[in-house]
Amino acid sequence: MLWPDHCVQGTTDAALGKAVNVPQAELIVRKGYHRDIDSYSAFEEADRKTRTGLEGYLKERAIRQVFVTGLATDFCVAWTALDARKAGFQSYVIEDACRGIDLNGSLAAAWKHMAQRGVQRIQSTDLELG
Repeated sequence: MLWPDHCVQGTTDAALGKAVNVPQAELIVRKGYHRDIDSYSAFEEADRKTRTGLEGYLKERAIRQVFVTGLATDFCVAWTALDARKAGFQSYVIEDACRGIDLNGSLAAAWKHMAQRGVQRIQSTDLELG
């Protein structure tokens, strides 16, 4: 499925919000390079061939857990969380930091699929920050 144009590079749709403070950011993953293929996962494009480099970046740093937030829960978030599991990471979706689209039950189906694959569903209050 191709969605209407959104998050186009160089537009405000693709910019990080002004409230997002990332002074120590080491990596910003870019996806959606194929005009005719929508891109969902932060790990690989929807063609399931083109990798973003995120998996290698995380493994080089011995990171074992991935926490996923964003839009939309039933598409980009789910694909990213599932690909994190497939790559061998512990994968968590922070439910209250996501929003779904829910096309014809797609949100419930995504949660079910993620649970079957071992993705953990948590809330932001489950995290210890500090």
